[in-house]
Amino acid sequence: MRLNWLGRASMNNAIRSLGQHYAASRLERLGGRVEGGRALEVGCGRGVGVRIILERFGAAAVEALDLDPKMIERARRRLAAYDPARMQLSVGDVTSIKAGDATFDAVFDFGAIHLEPKWREAIAEVRRVLKPGGKFFFEWVTSSVLRLPYPLVTEAFGRMEPLSPALLTQELERRGITVGQSFVCPKLAALTGFVGDFVGVGLVGK
Repeated sequence: MRLNWLGRASMNNAIRSLGQHYAASRLERLGGRVEGGRALEVGCGRGVGVRIILERFGAAAVEALDLDPKMIERARRRLAAYDPARMQLSVGDVTSIKAGDATFDAVFDFGAIHLEPKWREAIAEVRRVLKPGGKFFFEWVTSSVLRLPYPLVTEAFGRMEPLSPALLTQELERRGITVGQSFVCPKLAALTGFVGDFVGVGLVGK
């Protein structure tokens, strides 16, 4: 999945940053913190999520990846004040994560996998790198109305099958990530276009 210039602008701006903080507040209530844990963020953009994971969720260290080298450079500038030992930023693909099995205590996705045509492969990779007892924090857009502009901003979007909370949850649970009732659908907030309409936390069994 690659965003064109319009997609990068719409997903990496100050208003979207507010949306990420709003989603993070919901995610924390649903799944708690990851105090002292090792976390991964997929599709990190300009680094807003990395800061949230470190400060709000209490992770000891965060690895973050994005397909766009320009976004990684922006994230490095944004996060320059942090101890380099606490974060690692790299160009990478969520469908092929360069990490060993059972590496992370938590994986965070602030709106990346829902743009990925190979989203099933991405979920399989998330499960692979999560430790037993690990948590998957996600924020996705599933509404067909909210996704109408996506072909304008996302390469290969036309090849994606229609998504829904039920379909995504089914795939998560098929892969061994249990969501149960740990989700919310903030429809009013999602109408802004800067917050996902399906926000939840999945848990890997121990």
